[in-house]
Amino acid sequence: MSDGSKEKTPVLAKIASDKVFCYVSMALFILLPVVEIITEFLKASKIKKFRFLYPSYYQPTVVAIFGITLTALVLVSFISRAVSRKFKFYVADVFYFTLLAFMLISMIFSVNFGVFSGGMRYYMEHPFHFLCYYGLFYAGSMIEDPKIRKRLIFAYLTVALIEGIVAIFQTREIEICYCLYVNDKPCGEAAYGTLQNTNFYGTLSCLLTAACAGFFIFSSKLTKSKILKWLVYGLALLVFYTLIASEARAAWVGFVSMILMYIVSLIVMRKGNIDKDSLRKITIDFLTILIGFICVVIISLIFDSYISNRVEQTVYDTNVATGVTTEVAVGEEEASADIGTFGTGRGKIWRAALSSVPNHWATGIGLDNLAQAFREQPGWQKGDYVQDKGHCEYIHTLATQGVFAFINYMALLVYAVVNAVKTVFKEKDDVKRCFCWLFLGMFVAYAVQALFSSSIMNVSPYYWIVIGLLTPRVKAISFKKR
Repeated sequence: MSDGSKEKTPVLAKIASDKVFCYVSMALFILLPVVEIITEFLKASKIKKFRFLYPSYYQPTVVAIFGITLTALVLVSFISRAVSRKFKFYVADVFYFTLLAFMLISMIFSVNFGVFSGGMRYYMEHPFHFLCYYGLFYAGSMIEDPKIRKRLIFAYLTVALIEGIVAIFQTREIEICYCLYVNDKPCGEAAYGTLQNTNFYGTLSCLLTAACAGFFIFSSKLTKSKILKWLVYGLALLVFYTLIASEARAAWVGFVSMILMYIVSLIVMRKGNIDKDSLRKITIDFLTILIGFICVVIISLIFDSYISNRVEQTVYDTNVATGVTTEVAVGEEEASADIGTFGTGRGKIWRAALSSVPNHWATGIGLDNLAQAFREQPGWQKGDYVQDKGHCEYIHTLATQGVFAFINYMALLVYAVVNAVKTVFKEKDDVKRCFCWLFLGMFVAYAVQALFSSSIMNVSPYYWIVIGLLTPRVKAISFKKR
């Protein structure tokens, strides 16, 4: 190696190190709610120059800026690896480029080039946002040191604290500013945090609850501080209560899936590579937080109507889906047998999205341009119903980016899960195992609720890095002939 290469490599390696990727990701996570709170205080002020602001005004810009920043770091990372002459190519690298390629193809061949989610700034996901997602995935794959992973978890705990405090006030109808999606609020006391939408907050609080719960469950291996352990316990219950208060049923399903994952994994791990004493402590902490969650549910059932409201809505949806014609006390309206109303309109949305696939199967109808699928339906006229989001991330990806992008995305998720399960079952280092187990719980919580929810630019970043954290750079891809 030349002297020039020797001088450049350490500098480039430091710029694109796992620590830098971690700190940049942490900054984004914490900045999103902080920027929103600042925006709302400025809007509420009497200063004329800020009267044009609306909730979520700066968040899209923040995500876009970090998308550019993370892309630059990824580029530096590849240059550093190439200059060092010790370049190794990993599966995470392959997925990074395939995700990027399919995103660009979908954008270029979009039916409406340059249109994303109807142009609604606080709602759309444009290319820079996807750059942020994929950059976070890459960052997660780079962060393997347990100490650095612990710092990342603290970022999630910080966000949980901010969102939990804001949301708990909202359950008592104390708001910093008005709710942008006020018409979508199930009731006046519903929680929406700093996300302006109860469903969006449900998704985020599901992920944050999983992070807090996971840290507590594995606290015997992740921290020596008893005070911190029980503070996180209280934080988990706080965020879980606001999760219930969001009345987002998709998030409830995600939470239950996470709990079931822990139950199954704890049973399976009795034959795994873990000592009985460690498993016993983890099991006790899991049962402790599970009892706490049950107590929160009981309190909510006694003092609130969040659960009963959604149970009634679920009964209504079930009747619609099964074709039962009966009256259900939902808004005092007669239940309709139209399957399109199933899941507060999800049936109609999914049907429109899937109907576009045969005509746009290769490249999709256009990056985050699902509304076009409605316009292409037979008999559609200007002014008829359209929806920008698929209310199922998987269907949305299939319709907007095409079959190949969908297969690639699903392959990534399967690869991440398989590797995570192997690590949890076979890893000898308890700390590494517990971190992977924790992130697997977060992954399950989000991935399951994503069956019924949409990808949103101020929530998805918290998930994409988790996928990366479950995609290890353990074994490089060999291009040598055997």
